[in-house]
Amino acid sequence: MKLSTPQRILIVNPFGIGDILFTTPVIRALRRAFPKSWIGYLCNRRTERILRNNPHLNELFIYEKDEMIQVWRDSPGRGLHVLAEFLHRIHQARIDLAVDLSLGERYGMILQIIGVPKRIGFNFRNRGRFLTERLSIDGYQDYHVVEYYRKLLRFIGVELLDPSTELHVSDEDKQWAEAQLRQRNLASHRPLVGIVPAGGLSWGGGAFFRRWHCEGFAAVADALVEQYNAAVILFGETPDCSTCATVSRLMHHPAVDLSGQTTLDQFVSLLGRLNLVICNDGGPLHLAVSQGVKTVSIFGPVDPQVYGPFSTRPSSHRVVFREDLPCRPCYHRFKLPPCPYERACLTTISPEEVLQACSPLLSESATPLFRPIDD
Repeated sequence: MKLSTPQRILIVNPFGIGDILFTTPVIRALRRAFPKSWIGYLCNRRTERILRNNPHLNELFIYEKDEMIQVWRDSPGRGLHVLAEFLHRIHQARIDLAVDLSLGERYGMILQIIGVPKRIGFNFRNRGRFLTERLSIDGYQDYHVVEYYRKLLRFIGVELLDPSTELHVSDEDKQWAEAQLRQRNLASHRPLVGIVPAGGLSWGGGAFFRRWHCEGFAAVADALVEQYNAAVILFGETPDCSTCATVSRLMHHPAVDLSGQTTLDQFVSLLGRLNLVICNDGGPLHLAVSQGVKTVSIFGPVDPQVYGPFSTRPSSHRVVFREDLPCRPCYHRFKLPPCPYERACLTTISPEEVLQACSPLLSESATPLFRPIDD
C-alpha cells in the first residue's frame, strides 16, 4: 500500500508492560519513516511510565478501563462526561493514521467515528471490521509478536529495520540506582545478579501458572554466590514481597531484598546496572532486555518463540523450558486452559538446568529463537 505522508499518527495498545515494549520498534520505525510527523500513543496508566521518556513520541493518551468503569458505576453522568472529554481530546488531535494493536473492535469503531481516515490493525476473530487495512490472524503463534508488527507496518510501506526494544530512564533514576548500590556495598567488582521470582501484576490471577518454584530460585541463587561470588538482589512489586521473602529464607547465603521498595522507573534503573537477571516470563524479563542486560528466563505454558526475549543480541538471552512435553505451550489465542498435569512444564525444571543456562552467557553465543514471517 502506498501511503502519503501522515501528519498525525496514533498508536493504540491497551495491554501490559511486555506488549508495550514490543511496540517500541514500531514507534522507532514510524519516526524514521515520518520524521516530521506528530506521533501519539494511547496506553493504560501502568504502562505510561514505559513510554513517557520515549524520544520518538509527542503525546500520550491514558485510558484506564477499570477507572472508567468505577467512575461510571459511581455516577453514569460523570462517566459519560469523562468519556466524552477523552474522546474529544483524541478528536482534537486530528489524527490521519491510526495503528490499532488492540486486537478488538472498540478502538477501531471509536477511531472511525471520530473520522480517522486510515486505520490499520489486526483482524482477530473478525474484530477488525472498523479498520481500513487489516491483517487477519488467529492469535500470535509460531512467530514473535514483533514479527507480526513488522508485517503489519508493510500495509503503510514502513519497514521495521531495528527490532530491538527500548526504554529510556531519567538521569535522576540512574543516580538513585547508583546511590542504592553504593549504600548497600554492591558497587564493587562482584557480579550483580537480579532475581525476580514472581512477576508483579503481570497476568493477574493467572500469574501462578507461569511461575517457577521458590526452592528453585533459592538454589540457583546460592549456587551463583558459591561459584561466581555473585551478589544477589531480589526484586518484586508489593504483592510479590512474600514470594521474595520465601526465596530469601530458603537461601543459605544472604541476599538483598528490594521487593516493594522501588518504583517501576527505579527498578528499571537498577536492572541496567546488573550483570544477569533470572526471572519467569513476563514484564520484568522484557524490561531487563530493554536495558541490554543478560537474562535467563523460565517459560512454562507460554511459547518463548512468540513471547520470549526479543533482542539483536540473542547470545545474551537464554530461555529454559520443557521441550519434551507435548502439552506445551498450551497458551493459545490469548487463553490459558486448565492444567491436568500439575504444571509439569514448570515443576520438572531443575535448578541445575537453570544454572547451566546461566554459565554460557559469558562466552558462548546462542542460536536465535526467532525467524521472520514469510511474505
